[in-house]
Amino acid sequence: MKKILLFLVVLFLFAAFTKAWAGCANLSGANKWERIDTHTIIIYRGSNAIALLKIPYCYIYPSSNIRIIKENVCNWDKIIIDDEACDIRNVERL
Repeated sequence: MKKILLFLVVLFLFAAFTKAWAGCANLSGANKWERIDTHTIIIYRGSNAIALLKIPYCYIYPSSNIRIIKENVCNWDKIIIDDEACDIRNVERL
């Protein structure tokens, strides 16, 4: 019984830890971005795509000015688009 309980606790902690980091990406060294649609961009480090960001509450134009506030971004962090702080709804590492 103790082994089963210990296994379930370890399994729960592993699932919680994995989920916590699932919506995060390290954007250090990011030097360009590409607009996919009005609310989605791909961030690049050199020629390598490193993350896809969905930002549903701000409109992204092809000529938008985008600034990353911090290197490690997760779901619900902020990004600056055309001098407006916007919530990142979904971060997907590529």
